[in-house]
Amino acid sequence: MSGRVLALAGVLAVLGVLPVAAPQVVVVHATDILIFVLFALSLNLLVGYAGMLSLGHAAFFSIGGYGAGLLVKHLGVAMPLALAAGPLLAALAALVIGFFCVRLSHAYFIMLSLAFGQLVFTVIWKWQGVTGGDDGLTGVMPLAALAPSSAYYYFVLAVVLACTAALYRIGHSPFGRALLAIKDNPRRAAFVGIHVRRVQLAAFVVAGAFAGVAGALQVFFHRGMFPGSAHWLNSADAFVAVTLGGVSYFAGPIVGAALFKLVSLAVPLFTAYWPFFLGIVILLVALFRPEGLLSLVRRPAARP
Repeated sequence: MSGRVLALAGVLAVLGVLPVAAPQVVVVHATDILIFVLFALSLNLLVGYAGMLSLGHAAFFSIGGYGAGLLVKHLGVAMPLALAAGPLLAALAALVIGFFCVRLSHAYFIMLSLAFGQLVFTVIWKWQGVTGGDDGLTGVMPLAALAPSSAYYYFVLAVVLACTAALYRIGHSPFGRALLAIKDNPRRAAFVGIHVRRVQLAAFVVAGAFAGVAGALQVFFHRGMFPGSAHWLNSADAFVAVTLGGVSYFAGPIVGAALFKLVSLAVPLFTAYWPFFLGIVILLVALFRPEGLLSLVRRPAARP
């Protein structure tokens, strides 16, 4: 059995016994980390595979959350159906937004994705009668069986593991190879028959859908959703997580997201200036391990 399989089995074993062996507050924080891991993995489909940095990715996270929450609170839709509808709404929004974004590249793509993301943020913030405005959408309750923190943790763990496996298969499929070819050289990819914009748009929609899954999990975890979930800073946090772990590794966003959340949770216990220490971590990684933290144990791969 390889070291990678043993490490994976060890991590899964720890995650499996966490609610039994750890205090409730740890279980709550672990649930939050798992949701953020899925959000970072969804962004890495754009950044690591397609080479597209989106600063509006949080829009799909929030649309998934608000969509599921509004269906439950205002229309009385059952939680399972709302959880399925949230990612579909996020994917639909990604299809519309991506149609315009993939027509541009580099800095212009970043700027346009940022603009659309902030449009979504503004709509959520100002549409008081529907979204709750700056007060947020509150009172979104999960099923009674999932109300205990340990039960919801196991539910989130199962969903995140399933989505992680799906993203891994997508990344290692012909579609993932096409994304990598476009990232390396769009002109050459087009020359060999890859429809660049169509593949990029598909990646944008798939990434948006998985971000919507994370958002739908978030709204039932926090019993609500707030405008900050759509802000570009939320997208920036996910991008920091992706780059900390390493965009050249599939597990890079997982490591980076866990580290990002642990720093943001642990350091404030000792000082109010935790962003300073997070900045030091980012600076050290950028200077000495630009390939990401996983380069400490593995060589940079030719593909994520």
